[in-house]
Amino acid sequence: MKKKDQAFELRNLKRKIAGGIKTYTVASGKGGVGKTSLSVNLALALGSMGIRTIVLDGDLGLANVDVMFGMYPKYHLGHVISGEKKLSEILVSVQENVYILPGGTGLQDMADLDMTKQVKLIEEFSSLEEYGNVLLIDTGAGIHRSIVVFAIASDSLILVTSPDPTAIRDCYGLLKAVSLSAAASPEVYLIINMAKSNKEALEIASRLQYTARDFLDINLNMAGYILRDPHVEEAVKIGIPFIIADPNCEASKCVIQIARKIFNLENEEGIEEVPTGRGIKAFCMRLLRQLQLR
Repeated sequence: MKKKDQAFELRNLKRKIAGGIKTYTVASGKGGVGKTSLSVNLALALGSMGIRTIVLDGDLGLANVDVMFGMYPKYHLGHVISGEKKLSEILVSVQENVYILPGGTGLQDMADLDMTKQVKLIEEFSSLEEYGNVLLIDTGAGIHRSIVVFAIASDSLILVTSPDPTAIRDCYGLLKAVSLSAAASPEVYLIINMAKSNKEALEIASRLQYTARDFLDINLNMAGYILRDPHVEEAVKIGIPFIIADPNCEASKCVIQIARKIFNLENEEGIEEVPTGRGIKAFCMRLLRQLQLR
């Protein structure tokens, strides 16, 4: 067996022993900071590195993930919750190792199902383990109940803000809402998007880290930043994720660095490791529990 094949088998064995798919909620607290763009381009970066990634469009009011790929799926998560479709029937492959799971409405409907149907739904969701190592949940803007619920249920929270003062304030507001609702402090990563410079990004991150530590007792991990880049706007205009439109632009390089930082993709020997989490069943059970409490 080749060394590359052996490494692949060892990574998969490690994943089976450690757990299942790892879930990340991507949130911002404010619209217009590039959260969905980050989710999409981060997924594509992970896929190119061999990490099978599923993006769940968790913006239950206004789906944007599929639009960024130029796709308009006919079915969504609501059809799975109602029993009309299986999860495999609504999952859309957009690139090797990258899938979209259209969200749609019906989140609260999960909590209203009887126990038998909830168990059946969780079993249906467990099929995602066959498709991905990572589940990225792209949420809506603002500090809404559904966003906090997703954040608490996930293994990790990825917070995105721009240098705009209101965006920074709302980012902290969302973090505070999550900390007050969660039984334990979550694993949280911070990303500064549309930064003018490395210095600006680090200064903003430092202020947020200090505030989160002193007032919320949360360790806010600085995952990186994305520099303001004209290629991003150009990619949006033509409806193509910027990491595909121009993989060598500054924004693309920044996203790749963020992927390696958050997902710990390389050890000292340069062998990529598959992220592992508590699995999709555990995520669903936590999600249902939070929905029933609210």
